[in-house]
Amino acid sequence: MSDALLEVKDLKKHFPIKGGVLRKTVGQVYAVDGVSFTLMPGETLGLVGESGCGKSTLGRTIIRLYDVTAGEMKFQGKDIAYATGKGLLPVRRDMGMIFQDPYASLNPRMTVAQIIEAPMEVHKKGAPAERKDLIAELLEVVGLRAKMANRYPHEFSGGQRQRIGIARALILQPKLVIADEPVSALDVSIQAQVINLMMRLKDQFKLTYIFIAHDLAVVEHISTTVAVMYLGHIMEKASSKTLYANPKHPYTRALIESIPIADPRKRKPPEEKKTLRGDIPSPITPPSGCVFHTRCPIAEERCRVEVPALRDLGAGGEEHWVKCHLAEPPGETS
Repeated sequence: MSDALLEVKDLKKHFPIKGGVLRKTVGQVYAVDGVSFTLMPGETLGLVGESGCGKSTLGRTIIRLYDVTAGEMKFQGKDIAYATGKGLLPVRRDMGMIFQDPYASLNPRMTVAQIIEAPMEVHKKGAPAERKDLIAELLEVVGLRAKMANRYPHEFSGGQRQRIGIARALILQPKLVIADEPVSALDVSIQAQVINLMMRLKDQFKLTYIFIAHDLAVVEHISTTVAVMYLGHIMEKASSKTLYANPKHPYTRALIESIPIADPRKRKPPEEKKTLRGDIPSPITPPSGCVFHTRCPIAEERCRVEVPALRDLGAGGEEHWVKCHLAEPPGETS
């Protein structure tokens, strides 16, 4: 039996497009199109990419908010890809999710105590008195006061609301937490506080994270491993240190070079930056061959017709997966 907490193999999530009077399926949105990875206990996997690359859809499919179109998914050794009804309860109990918008994800008609208690009611965990004590304790842990439990979401700031969302995600003591851009809707001054809180909670509760974001600087700070997504595919995956120091995929290089640098002395001249041209293609009609070839500065004819394999180009026993025909193999220099 594998020691992995989560194993994903060739996972696909396609959304049908309906048209005509009879609402027949006339096409598909290939949101996630053959993603594979393994997540070990205690790891933080950062999922990065431009808007529309499928990273949020992947997170919601893993936690089974969306049904799986095809592929395999095992959580703690159990197949969860096609579980339904009561079969999903153990999955949802051991997974928590933090949503992007800390206001839209909280019911404005419920108090903080009711919001955090809701998962406990669904899973029939604890007596009312125990729940109250646990909610009070958890509010203190995430940086809020226990007496705030009877307030409503509109009485809190954005950062405080996200702390409520974090408390709700942790109330069942999950093993895996999927954070879907948890700081992108917050002020920059608050983002660091929430990230530091999540890192502290990871150690305190022995959590495993899937951290979804488009801000590569934030992902570098919190992640142990980073996977770069583009148009439903993982294009590169490696440890955070390796990926940022030696990106092998041209898409990853362009994303890293787009990270703002505060010190003007360390900035590259605009003409030296490997910036991307054009927009991400439609996931309804993805390009043939390598899906990135329409924007790739080094694409060749092979890239337009042949789908590249996700190859391990790591050296020294460290994995470094790259989905590119032109990425150099171990031992070669670029």
